[in-house]
Amino acid sequence: MAIEIKPTQTGVTQSLMQKPLKAEAPADATDRSTRTDTVTVTSAAEDLIEMEKKLSNLSGSDEARVASIKEQVQNGSFQIDVAKIAEKLIQQEQELL
Repeated sequence: MAIEIKPTQTGVTQSLMQKPLKAEAPADATDRSTRTDTVTVTSAAEDLIEMEKKLSNLSGSDEARVASIKEQVQNGSFQIDVAKIAEKLIQQEQELL
């Protein structure tokens, strides 16, 4: 029996540390030989599963903050701090170097 396992699109490469899992099929009454199938789950795959569980519990945004900003934009009181934006852009660029 063959199982096709498709790679994820996360770009995580396969780890050298693998944990083989064995499942034994029940022996047939006429055939006393035992068949085993092996599935290998990498530690990277286990990490991805754990991260997916954690991320599924997170909210995508701070809804109260978004509502506050929307209200400020609509009534014209939202102020853009260009110096703060420039400072953050420079900081991000320096982190990349």
